[in-house]
Amino acid sequence: MKTIKIGIVGTGSIANAAHIPAYLKNPHVDIVAIAETDPEIRAGARDTLTEKTGHPVSTFTNAIELFASGEVDAVSIATPNRSHVELAAAAVESGHHVLLEKPMAFTLEDADRLRAAAESSDRVVMIGQSHRYRDDVTALKRFADAGALGHVYHAEARLVRRRGTPTGWFTDQAWAGGGPLMDIGVHALDLAWWLMGKPEPVRASGRLTRAIGADPVDFSGRWRAKMPHNQDNAIYSTEDFATALIRFQDGATLSLTVSWTSNGPQDESLKVNVYGDQGGLQLEPPTLYSTAHHVLTDTVLPVKMGPLFQNEIDHFVECIRKRQSPISPVADGHTVARMLVAIAKSSERGEEVSVG
Repeated sequence: MKTIKIGIVGTGSIANAAHIPAYLKNPHVDIVAIAETDPEIRAGARDTLTEKTGHPVSTFTNAIELFASGEVDAVSIATPNRSHVELAAAAVESGHHVLLEKPMAFTLEDADRLRAAAESSDRVVMIGQSHRYRDDVTALKRFADAGALGHVYHAEARLVRRRGTPTGWFTDQAWAGGGPLMDIGVHALDLAWWLMGKPEPVRASGRLTRAIGADPVDFSGRWRAKMPHNQDNAIYSTEDFATALIRFQDGATLSLTVSWTSNGPQDESLKVNVYGDQGGLQLEPPTLYSTAHHVLTDTVLPVKMGPLFQNEIDHFVECIRKRQSPISPVADGHTVARMLVAIAKSSERGEEVSVG
């Protein structure tokens, strides 16, 4: 098969930390073009990629021009949240395979639009739920899919930092669509739900609050958006803490707690526990809980997190080459978006709501 020509849409922090390095290591693709609105960032990305790829890389000031150029077969969309659906739908409709950064969408209308575009196309459309591609998660998922947990009745997901509010557009509601719920909560919610076996959500109760907000402290690292918008977090219109309970059609429940900043211990690790009537699992360390011969049995799997972004990109490329559905398809992203929207709506109304 011919080399797949890749375009990068948005060359900020996540593109440089994850997408670009992983594509450069994959022998079946070649990064040939970028689209970036910021001229300084665009020039830097062009020069870096020209050096690393050994050939000139085409540059575009916007994604639509890139899609219309005919230069690429597939794109990674790594832009701020508010542009995700517009760009991904345009890419699919112009005949491109798409890897879209999370969250897929933060309104039901957008989620419906992208799902319809993907389902009416023969292109591969994959949502960047990168934690599904961890080696330890892959190992745990094998046991869950084989029925080792029995009936799953509850799961819990948690990622709570002491201080770790990202700088830039992340705290601007108009750009991000939400704070930690849309930033890190989407990972926690998606992973726990996936390990549960993807039960159908029916009700959600959520609470979002900005308890601490912009509280800069010394000697504390944080993720920094590369684009200049809101670099000092002058706009802080999102929550900094979110918690929720999701009820599913089969009676199972899922509890979620995520925060960028809290007066508690610093923890950058995603915690997930899944409870079934025959066994349970824990993400960190990857452990299976069961009984055997009337004895409590704990099995710690000797598997590390692994190169999740490389795994993710390699999977996207393989799906294109084999024309197969990805592990994190648009249909799953749509369901996760429905849950996220319901959590936010519940918080706004102060009551449990239906998952739309």
